[in-house]
Amino acid sequence: MKKLMSLVLAILVLALPVASFAVEYPVNSDKTITIWKLLDGSIAEGGYTTSMDTPGFKAWTEAAGIKVELQEFNDNDALRLAISAASTLPDVIQADKNLFTGGIMTMVADDLVIEITPEMLEANAPDYWAFVNNDTYMKEIVQLDGNMYGLAGHVFEPGSVFRYWRGFFYRGDLLAKVGKEVPTTAEEFYDVLVAFKNAGIKTPLVFQGSGDLAESMKNGDVTSPFGLVNAAEYHIDGVFHYGAYEAEYKEVLRFWKKLFTEGLISVDYMSMEGSVAQASICNGDAGAFYGNNSRLNTFKGALKEGEFFVPGPGLKTADGQNAMFSFADPMVSSSDFAFITPDCENPELVLNLYNFLFTEQGKLIRDFGVEGESYVIGDDGIPAYTELVTNNPNGYSLDGTARSWALINWPGIHGDYQLAARHPEKTQVAAYELWGSSQADTYRIVPGNTILEEYADEYATLWTDISLYINESRAKFINGELDLDADWDNYIQTLNKMGMERVYEMKQATVDAYNAAAGK
Repeated sequence: MKKLMSLVLAILVLALPVASFAVEYPVNSDKTITIWKLLDGSIAEGGYTTSMDTPGFKAWTEAAGIKVELQEFNDNDALRLAISAASTLPDVIQADKNLFTGGIMTMVADDLVIEITPEMLEANAPDYWAFVNNDTYMKEIVQLDGNMYGLAGHVFEPGSVFRYWRGFFYRGDLLAKVGKEVPTTAEEFYDVLVAFKNAGIKTPLVFQGSGDLAESMKNGDVTSPFGLVNAAEYHIDGVFHYGAYEAEYKEVLRFWKKLFTEGLISVDYMSMEGSVAQASICNGDAGAFYGNNSRLNTFKGALKEGEFFVPGPGLKTADGQNAMFSFADPMVSSSDFAFITPDCENPELVLNLYNFLFTEQGKLIRDFGVEGESYVIGDDGIPAYTELVTNNPNGYSLDGTARSWALINWPGIHGDYQLAARHPEKTQVAAYELWGSSQADTYRIVPGNTILEEYADEYATLWTDISLYINESRAKFINGELDLDADWDNYIQTLNKMGMERVYEMKQATVDAYNAAAGK
């Protein structure tokens, strides 16, 4: 009860007006801030191999007047290993808030982060604080102990449809060729893939990345027809569920096994590289793909005249309602949180650095880059990318160039003008709106409070093994190595032995605590 009251009081305090402070830029400090983060591989499509060389990073640090040294890692495993092995931590770990099992509170328990107080933000990051200090954002930033431990990753503008950036696309010309409409039900989805196969299309459905079949299930794109919200976390009227443990999950797996067995999805879906998937969908070896909206910027250049993409929704429920779930970034993206470590000697300088991205000048650099080179301000006062970005003379993609000249995957305001400019195709805007029409907000668990602190270690220990077993079993059920009827009960019993029922208890306690604190 004391912890819940602490959170309630903290939220009330955070909602109060803040004092008027300002940071003068450039700061012109002689100190250097060190940051460890993942490498955004998309900058390679803009001609760069490290963020420190990109025009956007240089423009930011020069305008802020703060020197920064980056160390970038290819994947989360490498970043976690470096953190665990470090005798001295960098000033900042910029990473997904769920980098460690158990989320932010695991990092707190392991003394990897320091608390960030409202007073620190008022004095050193006033522009950031003025933007996020409201219920829309704070419910995703404040932890259940009532404290903040990281600066938010990129945040969306209120009401932004651009949060919904992942789902199904179909080759519209190939749908027309086989006489089919965009599927909305499981039956239609199956029929479309069969029609593609019968028309000589080698692999009817491909995935942008090796983990995307699993992601499509976690995002609920194919689960609703079988009565399952998604294959990951969700709640029904405040009761916690994990889809891959629910009875309905069995029928979702049966559906995917059918698609796999009949050759309607790629046999190497767990290892297919993005470039192979792209080639398949563009040359007609595939008729549909699951992946990111922004990839259309890259794909469209490989299409011939008359070839085009159309978006498809998550599949409807059995009674014809919109999909119960869909992928969506939270209002505060879980990625790119900036955590100040205990080894940082100048936390105020770190706050100054990231605060700059919430100033008027910083927002333009963050979203558009360098004025006169990567963008111009139109007569209507709206910034727009130049042809350096939209039609790069070196053949670099729009998305890769924008990520290089600006700071798209860095903290800051993910502005709608920028997002619209990066998705010039009407098809892409239609996709955002279509994917955002699900019932996800009814079932989505508010992120940011992964687990109560007292359960963090226990949860991390249990979930590491459980999640691995779920992933391995998914693949085996789909490829037939495990039989859905003969082996299902053993799958559930094994999860129970591994502690899944205890995971439910800990997660339910966390959901209850959050809802109680939020007054729901």
